[in-house]
Amino acid sequence: MIDGVPEAALAVCGGIKMELLMKMNLKNAVERVLHVKGNYTGGILEMTLVIDCALPKNYVMEMTSDIAAVLRSHSEVFRNVRLNFLLWRGDDDMENQVVPISFLQMGRCFENYQREEKPKTLDKLAANLKLFHARSKLILVLVQESLQEGDRQALFQNMHPFLGKKSLFLFRNDPEMMWRRGESL
Repeated sequence: MIDGVPEAALAVCGGIKMELLMKMNLKNAVERVLHVKGNYTGGILEMTLVIDCALPKNYVMEMTSDIAAVLRSHSEVFRNVRLNFLLWRGDDDMENQVVPISFLQMGRCFENYQREEKPKTLDKLAANLKLFHARSKLILVLVQESLQEGDRQALFQNMHPFLGKKSLFLFRNDPEMMWRRGESL
């Protein structure tokens, strides 16, 4: 058992490191988001990366490093990106930092990372994203499998019309290894 995950589940999901299929899925999902009508049109890209603090530190560090590597190899746009790094500890406890994307690869964003398993709901996250991160053209969210929706109507209102098209969610140990669009939540 590694970080509370059975070894059989890690084998199915490719372990902690991102497998080639997951990297291709990320690249394709990012392409679809950036080519949504009215989204990214050039210049410096602003994006947000949300980390559910219920995730183990090793998992978060490996995944974010791989995400940064995939994005930076994807295109020149991601080499000079404004990255909003949001630590989601609980519904009323979210900390935002602006960091260079290279800090993800070096692990410098996680020096003070503490695993915290407070109750969280997607509707509160969506409200925060709509209020403070609506300018982001790409929103990536790493979350545990067991998240509560909260108020379904509030979630729908906050995700539409824009956030749902710009956001990609990766649930830990998802057997399909797919990034899910926010509008499909």
